[in-house]
Amino acid sequence: MTKFPQQSSGAGFTLAELLIAVTILMLLLLVALINWKNQINKGFDARRKADISHIKRVFEEYYNDHGCYPPLTILGNCGGPQLQPYINEVPCDPQSKLPYKYVAVDDSNICRGYKLLTALDNLGDPDITSLGCNPTSCGYGPGYNWGTTSGVPLPASGFDPNLTPTPTPPAEPGQYACTPNGICNSYGNPEAAGCPVTYAQSNCNNACGDPGNRCLQ
Repeated sequence: MTKFPQQSSGAGFTLAELLIAVTILMLLLLVALINWKNQINKGFDARRKADISHIKRVFEEYYNDHGCYPPLTILGNCGGPQLQPYINEVPCDPQSKLPYKYVAVDDSNICRGYKLLTALDNLGDPDITSLGCNPTSCGYGPGYNWGTTSGVPLPASGFDPNLTPTPTPPAEPGQYACTPNGICNSYGNPEAAGCPVTYAQSNCNNACGDPGNRCLQ
């Protein structure tokens, strides 16, 4: 009598089951990655807030000693000793490694007050709107959405957090830049003057109304 091999009872996975398992695994990995990224961003934001608070304390100590706040170029050299003996190194953004934004309340006199700004990654942070800013800006250039001041409101004068900003024309590198007073002028060395952006047009693309586009000197 001829014997035929017995068929398997069905152990194993079908192709559809494998695809479902792989899809679920990918979704779980994606959720884990998003959560990990959010935690990293929260860590960066906590460091930014701590740095800004520390700089504010240093500036107030500096004012008590000198009767004026530090010059606007003081934060430009991240990691530098410019604020010694108040602090060993000038803090900078933990992620971009760029300086924090430092502007004068009165463009002509830093002794009258200042504003310190940073860009938080968590655009839903309630501290942003509580200061009168929106997730994208406080009126001092795109991204700078949180900070502190020497006692005046943080947002730029006339800034409306409920309005979507009108995009400014793209800048083309050139010799023109915005002075601290908001006037388009020709600069021989814009980088040395602390100019965040330069323009090829003599009107600076009409962008000097935004304090975030102005040079430090």
